[in-house]
Amino acid sequence: MEISPGVEDAASVDLTPDEAIVLFELLSRWSETAKPVETPAPSCFESTAEVAVLNRLLCQLEAQLVAPFKGDYSRLLMEARERLASDWSHSTLRG
Repeated sequence: MEISPGVEDAASVDLTPDEAIVLFELLSRWSETAKPVETPAPSCFESTAEVAVLNRLLCQLEAQLVAPFKGDYSRLLMEARERLASDWSHSTLRG
């Protein structure tokens, strides 16, 4: 018998506009093929399902955000990063 997550396991995540822009930029940078940048090593992921979830999240952000298509996006991103920077004082997720 196969057990799969039920409706009660669905989740909704609310992001502030600043968080959405910063997350969008990070995921976009990781998925960009024209300008290779450092991305998490394949060993970071235990399953391609994790990458699929991140890609789906990026697609959802692309469909909802307006800021990335504005002429002053670089400034908006910089200001969002500045406002959020004080929320975490470490350079990695582990602190």
